[in-house]
Parts: sequence; C-alpha cells; structure tokens
Amino acid sequence: MKIGVIAGSVLPADETGFPPPLETDFGPTSSGILRMNAGPHDLLIISRHGVPPNIPPHMVNHRANVRSLMEAGAECLISICSTGALHSGMRVPGLTIPRDYIDLFSGATFHDGDIFHATPAIDGDILSALARSSRKVAPHTTEGTVYVQTRGPRLETRAEVRLLSEWGDVVGMNMGPEATLASELGMRFGAILTVDNYANGVVDEALDFRDILDRAKMNWPLLLRVLSLLPERF
Repeated sequence: MKIGVIAGSVLPADETGFPPPLETDFGPTSSGILRMNAGPHDLLIISRHGVPPNIPPHMVNHRANVRSLMEAGAECLISICSTGALHSGMRVPGLTIPRDYIDLFSGATFHDGDIFHATPAIDGDILSALARSSRKVAPHTTEGTVYVQTRGPRLETRAEVRLLSEWGDVVGMNMGPEATLASELGMRFGAILTVDNYANGVVDEALDFRDILDRAKMNWPLLLRVLSLLPERF
C-alpha cells in the first residue's frame, strides 16, 4: 500500500535522503518525496519543515505538500506531528492517535476560486490500525484524543492553554491544515501524535523549544516501526 507521510520535528536534522522540492501549482513543496519501504508498505515521505529544517510552522506550504503526495499515488495520508499535552494526566513522552481536531483559523483550502464546503474527518479505519500497531511498540499509546491547531511559530500563552484545554487534549501547529486539505482531495487521513511536552502552564516546568525538538527527534525509529506494523490493507 502506498502511504503518504508528512513528518516534521521527528525527522533527524541531518536527513540527507530527500530529493529537492517539487514545483506545483501551489508553489514548491517543503521537500521532495523520499520513498521508503516499511513492512508491506511503500512510504512517500515529505519533510514538513524542509531539508535542512528551516521552514517555520506558519510558512509551511501545506497545499503543495498534500497535493504532491496525492499525485504521487498515495492512497491515504498519515501526518506525524509533535504536540504538547493540555492536561497533566497525559503521559509525557507518549504517543496518541487522535479521533478529531479543531482548526478554526488556518483557513486551509484548495478552493480559493470557487465555493466548496468540505466535511473533514479522521478516518476510523486508519485510527484503529494506527492504535493497534502503536501499542505493539508503545503499550501506553492512547487513542480518541482531540488535537487543537494553533498557528505558531510561538508557543501558547498560559491563558490560551487554559482555554484550549476545554476544547481538546493536545496542541500543535500543523496537523489541522493537512487533515482538511486531504479531505478536500478525497484522501483518507489519520495521524500519529508524539506528546513531547506539557503545554505552557500545565505543570510547573519551564518550556525550552530546543528540548522539545530533541525529544521529538528521538521518536523517529519508533514511528517507522509503527508504520511497518500496519496491516497490508486498512
């Protein structure tokens, strides 16, 4: 099965296997598409923040990335995103498989010149398959969480975190647009979220973005293992 994968902070900073970015009708992709085998699957991977990583979250060309994976033959899209926990009861570090998301402000769409109203959703079959394979390598993986999208690149204020904690379970800067755009193209969508820190003010611990990135990058071998354990069809 050909699986499109968009990954960001979890990718090694020195990853050199990516070809140059592709030109699309929406501008250049963040990177070229790296093709990799994982179990029975062909992974088509884009590095969300570029190679080397120098594209901040609010400047990622989500439309080019998602469209290029569809045109390359991806049968579904799986986003891999680093997140912060909005509740102190969540396990950090950890993995979670979301069932839904909130993205009220990114405005991501392919339809700037026509009227089209997508009803985005996370695919239930992908959710279940990811949860099962994740628990084989990370038994404490949770599922059914809600992801809340912020614009970035700054982290959230404590007041914002208190508000967002009423809405969802984890906060991040990239998954929402990717999920919406995949839905507009008719691509099934799912996500694996690494929970790499507590959001600002959730616990009495200072946040250092460099520490968050370092933690996120430790997850890449584990995440490849999760993808390799997905069933041949799901």
